[in-house]
Amino acid sequence: MPPNKPPNKPTNPTTTTITTTPINKNIGRHHPKLSTPLPPPPSPSLLFRLLLLTLIGFTILLFLMPALPLMFAQNTQETAEVEVVSAELFLEPLLDKYGYPAINADGTLYPNDQFTLTCHIKLPNSLIFEKAAINYPSEAFNMLNTDDLTSPTGLSAFEVSSEAEAKTYLFTVEIWGREASEPENTSASSSYVITQTTLSVQVVHYDPHFTPLLTYTLPNTNNNSNSSSSGESSFDCPFAQIIRYDGNGPTHNLAQRAIIDDYHWDGYAQKIPQLNTLHQQQLIPNLTVANFFNQTTTIQFLTIGITNNNTPSSSTLLIVDGETLNAGELPKTYSWQINTNHTYTWTKTLQATTVTTTAIDQTPNNPTKPPAQEWFEWQLNLVFPPSSDQIMPLQTNQIPDDEINPLIQQFNSPNGTLTTTPIGSTVTAIYAHNKPLENFAQEQNISKNQTLHCTTPLPLYFNSNQRYAKIQYRLDPQITKALTTQNFTDTLHYNVTTGSTRFGNPNYFTTNFTTQYHFYNKPFNVTAYHWNPTNQTWNPDPTVNITASFKSAFNFTQTDILLWELEEQTTDQTALKLVQTDMYDSDTQTFSGTGTLTANLKQTSPLYYNLHIEAKQKQTVTLQRTIQLNFRNNQSYNLPLNLDPTSPLPISIIADDPQTIQLTLEAPTELGGLTTISIYQITKTPPQQKNLEQLPKDQLNLKLQKTLNLTQPQQQIQTPPNYDKQTAQFYQYYEGYSSIFSEALGFCGQTQLALSKDPTLTALTDQGEALLYVEATNVWNTTFHQIIAVQPYSDPKWNIPLNQATIYLTIIIIVAILTSFTIYLIRAKQ
Repeated sequence: MPPNKPPNKPTNPTTTTITTTPINKNIGRHHPKLSTPLPPPPSPSLLFRLLLLTLIGFTILLFLMPALPLMFAQNTQETAEVEVVSAELFLEPLLDKYGYPAINADGTLYPNDQFTLTCHIKLPNSLIFEKAAINYPSEAFNMLNTDDLTSPTGLSAFEVSSEAEAKTYLFTVEIWGREASEPENTSASSSYVITQTTLSVQVVHYDPHFTPLLTYTLPNTNNNSNSSSSGESSFDCPFAQIIRYDGNGPTHNLAQRAIIDDYHWDGYAQKIPQLNTLHQQQLIPNLTVANFFNQTTTIQFLTIGITNNNTPSSSTLLIVDGETLNAGELPKTYSWQINTNHTYTWTKTLQATTVTTTAIDQTPNNPTKPPAQEWFEWQLNLVFPPSSDQIMPLQTNQIPDDEINPLIQQFNSPNGTLTTTPIGSTVTAIYAHNKPLENFAQEQNISKNQTLHCTTPLPLYFNSNQRYAKIQYRLDPQITKALTTQNFTDTLHYNVTTGSTRFGNPNYFTTNFTTQYHFYNKPFNVTAYHWNPTNQTWNPDPTVNITASFKSAFNFTQTDILLWELEEQTTDQTALKLVQTDMYDSDTQTFSGTGTLTANLKQTSPLYYNLHIEAKQKQTVTLQRTIQLNFRNNQSYNLPLNLDPTSPLPISIIADDPQTIQLTLEAPTELGGLTTISIYQITKTPPQQKNLEQLPKDQLNLKLQKTLNLTQPQQQIQTPPNYDKQTAQFYQYYEGYSSIFSEALGFCGQTQLALSKDPTLTALTDQGEALLYVEATNVWNTTFHQIIAVQPYSDPKWNIPLNQATIYLTIIIIVAILTSFTIYLIRAKQ
């Protein structure tokens, strides 16, 4: 973007030049020579002499004829120069307080513009200048000074009044002087107006037209792991607005300048409770057997996000069938007849009680400014379970395109109707807590002017050559820290008003901006571990070289999505080009390290990445997986790597019975993520071999007992062939359309394994114990094993075949029925 330059200064100042004809000095005043008596007529002899002289002069003139035209022209010019008066009036703009010329490119002026009038006067030698008198419309202009109005180059400074009307005004300058032949002590009546000149000055109202084109967060994607910016969220990053100047006044005149030198703002942070805080008892209605006999059902109303402690007790929160309820009366349970209809209405906004804090925005008339009002805002309803008339259309896919799904309508409206069912219902309203940013500023002892700082130097000037500007704002770091501490990490809402009061009446325009809480960088760590048996610790393996590459799992990137979102705001190509300077590269990101690899990953993909890792030691191991990374938090994504087969596999025995055994696997992350675990029976031990742990697997006689997959098969991300911008934006936030999760690189943690012993599991040790060989494989195809001693298989003390037990049970049931029937007959006879 070209630098913001001051408006172009007019090539020539506005001037009016008047050149007069030779002055008739007898007009308007008494000429002193008119009072002299006339001489008597000449005598005849004198006439003869004059005639003779005339003939002689004519003869001489004939000889000098070629030079006469030039002499006549020179004499005529000298006479004109002596007798002509010229006056030139110049308007010269002054510089405003920012150092820019206070005039428009078309020569018009705004209220509060300042300028000088300079009058340049040329007089013949026969006249002497005495003064210049300026006549101007004082209702529209203020004379600032008269530096020198008594010289032929007089100067006077003016300012356009802030109340001046938009029209053309006339300035008149009268030039006063006297005859050079008159002595200086002549009375004042000898001065007269030699000439006068006028100048037209046009004043226009300041009515600029600005169009806010784009507002967006500037992503901070510094990949330097040592930079503090890696932990910055979208709340920490600056946001920018791109605006366009469309001219001044009703004609959108681009030859008239505009200025932005001031801004105001207000905003609030929003906290929405997480739905994972809902407990099962809050969703499932209370069911009792009495409901079915009494034909009644239980309906419960409750809220999440507000309590009676943070709302006024007199505020109505819910209306059910005309009954008003406040926050202190919820949750509320009703017992209604089945198949009856009921209505409810949640309050859309509800005032919140705020805690008084120390205010710093103080004035003499307001020494203690109270905090701004906080409020709760309804977000959505959760009705569980939904009624059958709402579920059936979803199951049968019979929702007409021109109708709104009743379930979605109820979800998105604070008003609802409910038809009772035998199993009851629970209606839950989710409310967001909205808190003004100035309240956070008061709590942190920061003034409002310092809370949101404009990082773009002001003022900004606009004209036909400079129509676009990018203005950046940034929230104070202490405020963003307070937002995180108080869990206001859902959205930020800004209303920024920019403009100027420079030209009379204030002229501002407002831009709204909302940003979601997320991060543009995510730290990640890849560490190759090996086991130190001496210290019994896990240590990084410096012999492993690691290379990791991250690429978007889609055929579009996060940058594409950001640009698509901006294209929905405007089609102005100049503005979109300005945005591209703030976008970052979304190509494949590759990082390398030895033993441990730590870096910051840019968000270049909507949620899913294709990960390619190469680990080189004695040989190269390659891993390709699709992983899910959530940029809603800045928790480090840790990827353990293990190529050391001597690492211990922690297996312990929970229960060891003659026919079954239960094992516990506690897999640490340092094993690199397990994929499978297999349990073998050692059927025979090599002779003279005391330490079986040191033997290779192929030298043992093994019989497979059980294999368990610890991870599910992973499906590759496939973009639908008919995807569009809306679909891509949907993928950015929806996490449930694929079976890929962040734990897809293997299992770590604790799990239990149950195994039925094979009858061939016999004792192999001197202590009479059988041996099991437990083997686990990680995602890097490294295997770990452990040999455990268990009881050999043995038959139970009593053993009844299953079919025989069924016969015995059937006989017992028949005997019991016959006995009961016999007792009934005996009692009947009695």
